[in-house]
Amino acid sequence: MKFPSLQSPAFRQSRAVLLTSFTNKVGSIGLSLISILLVKRGVSTAEGSLVLASLKATILAGTLVGGALSDRFSTRSLALAALLMSAAGLGLLPFQTAIAGILLCGVLGQFAESLMNVVQRLLLVGQVEPKHHKESLGWLRMTNNFAQIFSFSIAAVGSGFGVAPLMLFDSSTSLAAFFVGRRILPAADSGAPRESKVAGEEAGGSAPLGAFLGCAVVLLGWSLMYELFLEGGAGRLEILHPGEGLRRFSTMMILNTVLCAAFAVQATRLFRDSWAAISGGVALTAAGLLIAGWGMASQFWVFAGMLCMTVGELMLGAVAQYTLMRLTPAGRNSGFYYSTGLTLMQCGRIAGAGLAFPFLIHAQSLERFTALVVVIPVVQLAVLLGLRREIRRLA
Repeated sequence: MKFPSLQSPAFRQSRAVLLTSFTNKVGSIGLSLISILLVKRGVSTAEGSLVLASLKATILAGTLVGGALSDRFSTRSLALAALLMSAAGLGLLPFQTAIAGILLCGVLGQFAESLMNVVQRLLLVGQVEPKHHKESLGWLRMTNNFAQIFSFSIAAVGSGFGVAPLMLFDSSTSLAAFFVGRRILPAADSGAPRESKVAGEEAGGSAPLGAFLGCAVVLLGWSLMYELFLEGGAGRLEILHPGEGLRRFSTMMILNTVLCAAFAVQATRLFRDSWAAISGGVALTAAGLLIAGWGMASQFWVFAGMLCMTVGELMLGAVAQYTLMRLTPAGRNSGFYYSTGLTLMQCGRIAGAGLAFPFLIHAQSLERFTALVVVIPVVQLAVLLGLRREIRRLA
């Protein structure tokens, strides 16, 4: 498989957004440290639960608001505002001693991150010709994955210095990304769903709302399964292999991130049939989850399941966001519709995290886990079968 060229039109047209995003994401570790900060501040169980639950709710709110605002304001301005909010929230967070201050700064930082996750995609495809949308989104995934590898490495090296320096580093990268973006992001931009649906209309008309919602439901199911493994896999491995579970799981996740980063762009070129790629990704993710879940007593079977899930993630990730954009209903509220689809995906993540303990970590039997992982892809594939015509027509 040929490595993607930096001279490709998709990269050249999107590199301003990619550089800004990389600068921001390379330090994206602060929010994951809030639970440690809460422990160090000695907050009660109720107070800690309030903060963490509020951050989850903020993810949903930030995603929806991001789409709605993109219908009314420049996505460039929204991205820059999100970077400033992130810098402020993470920069002030380690100095907070009261629960109210931690909550306020944490919500500000989480809202900014959720807002940025929406508008960076809209900003990206607003700068790229419609025929290069799929590949440009692949470049964004590659950039963000490589940034996460750097972020994980920095967190590992800097963990001995404590929480505050890492949060301040996160804040500084957001501030640096603001100045980078302010300098290199083009002043004029158009919203992504609006631009992508112009291409869809040229291909034969806009998609109905039902097709968009069906696609969002499919992605919800995928994010639920993936989050179930992320949240439950490490915990169950630690129970089965005390003292070794976290190390084993982290090693596999680093491998997963490296592979997804290395092949994100090539996958967009290889998987040209979006319907087949999403269907294959759904099937492989479910198969990998079952293999890993039932084989956690053996490192070989966990690795085999994780590899299967990684290939599924590459297939689905190569076309998922592109397909969702192409199926987003046209009109002045297209940004809000698109963010609604992303919010449904986030709901899948929350549900997967909530099911991790009863279905996997503390499960006496894997029967319920197996039933869930079989039923979800069956529903997804049934929905995809009904959407085959629309997806192949527009994406």
